[in-house]
Amino acid sequence: MWFRNYQQKLKRLFQQGLSPKELAMSIALAVFVGVFPIYGTTTVILTFLALKLKLNLPIMITVSYALTPLLFLLLIPFIRIGEFVFGYQPVAMDLSTLKASISTGLFETLSVFSGRLALAVGAWILVALPVAIFVYILLFQIFRKVKTLRSENNQLDSVF
Repeated sequence: MWFRNYQQKLKRLFQQGLSPKELAMSIALAVFVGVFPIYGTTTVILTFLALKLKLNLPIMITVSYALTPLLFLLLIPFIRIGEFVFGYQPVAMDLSTLKASISTGLFETLSVFSGRLALAVGAWILVALPVAIFVYILLFQIFRKVKTLRSENNQLDSVF
């Protein structure tokens, strides 16, 4: 009996947020949060947003996980954009600098690179927000058109 209850809750989770607007919002938010420069926080953020906004969490998590390689590829560009926009001097971001920083101590490394992550978050907002808005508008138009075509096909099927 308890298994059936969990099964029904899981089924509702997969089915919620399936209108064109909700699907587009789910994917656009997943794209926006999926490239958030602080690794390991995206799943928690997406879960909170999906539950609060009643969006499709499985789709959001899937998109976010698919964007994980892009997150790592964009980390240094986000830091560089943040340095440029906020007027900070660029810091060397290579493996030898990271090794030297780690050898001096964990807190030294965190103090040097945590500020750079804050710059990356600022750049992320400036870059990813317009991209997410564009993705939302594009996907909403596509999903709305697909829904219209499906409903027209269903009406034709019922006639014949």
